[in-house]
Amino acid sequence: MQALPLKALSPDGLKRKIIVRLSRIWEAKNRDTGLVYELAFAAVDHEGTVMEGNVPVIRMAQFKDVLKEGTIYTIQGFMVKPVRGKYRTVDNDHRITITQYTKVEQAVPEPLGIPLVAHSLQPLSVLEKRARSVIVLSDVLGLVTDMTGLIPPKGQGQPRRNIKIKDIDGHQFTITMWGHQAENFDEESVRASSAQGSVAILFVSMTVDHYLAKLCFKATSLTRSYINIPIPEMSTLRARYRINVKARDIGYTEEDEEEIGCFTFFGKQGKILTGYDEELVIGTAEGRPNYLPPAVANVVGRKYLVTARVNQEIYAQDNIPFRVSTTELIGSPAPLLQAASNTNPPRELPSPELIGSPAPLLQAASNTNPPPEVPSPSPAKEAPGPSVGNSDSVATPPIDAIETLDSDAEEVSTDILIPSIYYSKEVYHQPT
Repeated sequence: MQALPLKALSPDGLKRKIIVRLSRIWEAKNRDTGLVYELAFAAVDHEGTVMEGNVPVIRMAQFKDVLKEGTIYTIQGFMVKPVRGKYRTVDNDHRITITQYTKVEQAVPEPLGIPLVAHSLQPLSVLEKRARSVIVLSDVLGLVTDMTGLIPPKGQGQPRRNIKIKDIDGHQFTITMWGHQAENFDEESVRASSAQGSVAILFVSMTVDHYLAKLCFKATSLTRSYINIPIPEMSTLRARYRINVKARDIGYTEEDEEEIGCFTFFGKQGKILTGYDEELVIGTAEGRPNYLPPAVANVVGRKYLVTARVNQEIYAQDNIPFRVSTTELIGSPAPLLQAASNTNPPRELPSPELIGSPAPLLQAASNTNPPPEVPSPSPAKEAPGPSVGNSDSVATPPIDAIETLDSDAEEVSTDILIPSIYYSKEVYHQPT
């Protein structure tokens, strides 16, 4: 019998076969009594179609130890029924029901191409329609831009945690997790991952709401979170072409106290900085994780006039990084001052921290309204890139630039000299 895709299933008998991954398995309980009435699961096939399924309580003893979360199975002889009720984890009108006649076998060898996680990302227009509805739960994917610690409950309430994310279209959302979801969230892992690059999280089975006229998401007992997992949507979201440089004010003299800043050049600005398209830079680095391409190394010693904003996405406790929006070379390119094979980071760079509270320096500049975030660049293709020194390390910006920041400033322009490259990692290329 040939396996059918999930989208081809309909309520018309038992003679059918599917090959699916059981992405999530949970015990469904009566909200009033707390009694388990079925073993539920979310399945996904090779086309990415998702469908919920269940094992009735009278069959749980037969199948509970057979079904393992994340495993791919061949399933035959099951029923397909219309979906009813609220809190549906997937948007599908049908549901698989395991019967006493159902055969479940693990697929060996495991077929390729079946997604790791059953999920369905919807456009903003669909999410808006789901606000304050609990019929269908929603999934959302975004880069982490801020995160609170565990917030203690008020009175008899539950502890909570807020996580701010930005999706691939630049929409920003607040995710609120409650109770054990908030307590069990792996904050330490997220902060550790943030030191190595951008952190993307997929949240599944969330309710949608509005807060202060903005769309937000709230966790349910069925919510799961997946951090930096290898799925195409997350690879695309995290795909960035960027070069971080250690730079100082061009007017610096030996008598001055040296102030060093972190300036990040994305996409087009990276091309202006190096003089090459990102694909050419990527091509010289593929397969050599500790290699610094000459196109990148050659910017050492050059002087640029840049316009930049404080990068709200990677605030560190004691440092303010800048994201460059315009770049202009001053004078002729200087000779290569640093060998392309020099992968040693400069000494005494501060410890990296992607997520944290606003830096004291920004507060000292009386910037009570931090400038809005610069829109993320269009995602580039992804591949392993060269890693030089501490990823996403940041240092103190030029003091003149800091002093120009005030409550009305959105961007600052400054002349900078690039004495060294300390990070050139996130040059990604997604295989086709």
